[in-house]
Order: sequence, then structure tokens, then C-alpha cells
Amino acid sequence: MEEKLVTIVVLPYSKAQMLKIRLEEQDIECDLEDINLMEDAATSVKIIILEKDIRKAVPVLDEFLGKKLEKKKKTEEKDDHVLVPVDFSPVTFKTCKMAFNIAAHLQVKLVFIHCYINPVVHSVPYADVYVYDSTLLERMDNAEKNANDNFRKFIRKLSSDIGKEKWKSVNSEYIIKPGYADEDILGYAQENNSRLIVMGTGGDAGMVMGSVTADVIYNANVPVLVIPEESPEKEIFDLQKVVYATNFDEKDFSAIDKLIGILKPFDVKVFCVHVGKEESSDWDKARLEGMKDVLKSKYEQKDFDCRLLVGENILETLDKFIKEENIDIISLTTHKRNMISRLFNPSIARKMVFHSNTPLLVFHA
Repeated sequence: MEEKLVTIVVLPYSKAQMLKIRLEEQDIECDLEDINLMEDAATSVKIIILEKDIRKAVPVLDEFLGKKLEKKKKTEEKDDHVLVPVDFSPVTFKTCKMAFNIAAHLQVKLVFIHCYINPVVHSVPYADVYVYDSTLLERMDNAEKNANDNFRKFIRKLSSDIGKEKWKSVNSEYIIKPGYADEDILGYAQENNSRLIVMGTGGDAGMVMGSVTADVIYNANVPVLVIPEESPEKEIFDLQKVVYATNFDEKDFSAIDKLIGILKPFDVKVFCVHVGKEESSDWDKARLEGMKDVLKSKYEQKDFDCRLLVGENILETLDKFIKEENIDIISLTTHKRNMISRLFNPSIARKMVFHSNTPLLVFHA
């Protein structure tokens, strides 16, 4: 009986070679097959194994891409890059253009990642008894083919819209794999020390759904820029005003330092605002003035404006300020919470994701 072959992932050539070595170290036979995702682009490669080896190969792949978060430790600096998930929805096209422009101006690499459900990989048997489903191979072939075809069409449309010469100015990599979007986004970002994750919210299906975006916001150890579906599309130099919402957290200065690092190439004004109740305004004013002095002495070239906003409802008060000042990006720091507090007391970051049409840049404390 002829052995059936399975594609477990599509990776850039250099990463494919490294994964091949790891698989072979576990006595898993594998082959590499070039595919043409983009003309004039770095080679992308399919990793192909025997179907009988899936059970052994999936943990190796997960560890290689960083999916096993609890076991990973940052041991070395990786290539500086911006990570952008792709699921072919309208908002993803907008997020990819924004991610491209940011990568271009930061002069870093852009990594596209697309995850799709593969019926073979996601039905890997862990019991002692394995009843083979003869329809799985056909469904697997369709899932892989559709993923590669859709990705190829998406990238060609994106590069055409951006412009061929401009597109070539940014080094890009493509990862296509079966998996779960939130786990793979978080795993890759942590393992490879991503500079920034850029993703959308508000779509009908796939990676841009709110639950995935919220999971990434809660758990990412790198900044996450969320682009709402209804936000107006802007060129990168049209972004002129950014607001950082502070609650006088000890991590604020660390987050602002990262914010300035991302905004360094751009001429933007940064507002640091705190929403407080009127009765605590004197104390809040004093803390805000102290924060302003520190920021102005540390970042002499940046235009900072620190303000106290008084209001009972944080979202409504912030929203009013955003509209009055024509703010282009909201930025804030969020904290990990347990499941109970997530359900009954959602963070401001999650509320802002679903409340505002303004892009949201989230840092994790």
C-alpha cells in the first residue's frame, strides 16, 4: 500500500531547512518542495512528511514555531520584524497595508502568517486505537490547496495595490500552516521576539474575530496594534496624534519607551491622558505633572501634552477626547487577568477594541 504524504507547514527556505533537521533528529522522514507564492520573493517551501508520522511531527513543529509557550524562554535576539496574521478578510487587507508601511519605515522584516484548519492534523490520534477515516486525505488536500491558492491571490493583490517597487523595499516572509490562530500568533511572536503584531478586529470569520484578537491582547508579550474594521484607511504619515491612556501604573514608562521606539520615524504628537473623578483631580494633576516633567526631559525631541480628563465613564470620556482632538491611535497598557475577572470585569483594552473605530496599540504590563 502506497504511503500517503502530508504537508504540515509552509515556511521560508532557511526555516524549512532548520525544521527538516529537527524532524530527522526524531527519525521523521521529510521532503522539501518549493512553491511560488510571489514572483521576485524569497523561496517558500512545503514541509512534507508521511501521514503515519503526524503524531510525532506535530509536537516538533509546535516547539519549533514557539507554540509551547510555557516551555519557551528568550535565549537570543531574533531578526527584528513586524508580524501580521492573514485571513483574507477585508479588514486584513487594511491591516497588512498598515503593517507593511510600519515595517518599511522601521526598516525591519515583515512576516505574514496564515493558519487554516487541517482535518488530518486536527484529528491526530492520541489514544491507542486509531480508526482511519478514508475521507481525511481528500479534505486535507483541499484545505492545503485552498490555503495556498487564497494566500497567493491575497499577496499578489496586496503587492499590486502597494506598488511593485515599493513592495520590493521590504524583506518579507510567509508562513502557512494548519493550526489555531491565537496559539500560533502568540507562539511565533514570543519565540521570535516580534517587534509588533498588527491585526484586525470586526470581521465575519477567521483570525479577525474579536475572541482571537482579545486572546492575543491578553497574552502577547509584545505590543499589539489592532485595526478596527470600520476605521478609515490612512497613509502612515497621516498619523499625527497618538493618545496614551495612563492610570499611573509603574509600567507606564516602559510602555511609553516602546511606544516612542515604534513612533520614532514619524512626526507625531503624543498625548498622555488620565481619566479621573473630580474629587481626586488635585492628586491626579500632581502625578500627571510629574509624569510630564520626566517625559519631556527624557524625550526632548518629542511633542508631549499631558492632560487630566474628568468623567465618571472612562470610555465615554476618552471617546469624547479622541473625537475632539482627531486622535489617530489610542495606546494603553493592559494586564493579564484570570478567567473569572475576564468574564465579569473586562479590561479597558478589550472594551476599547469593540467600542472605538480608532486603531488601538496595546502594551502588556
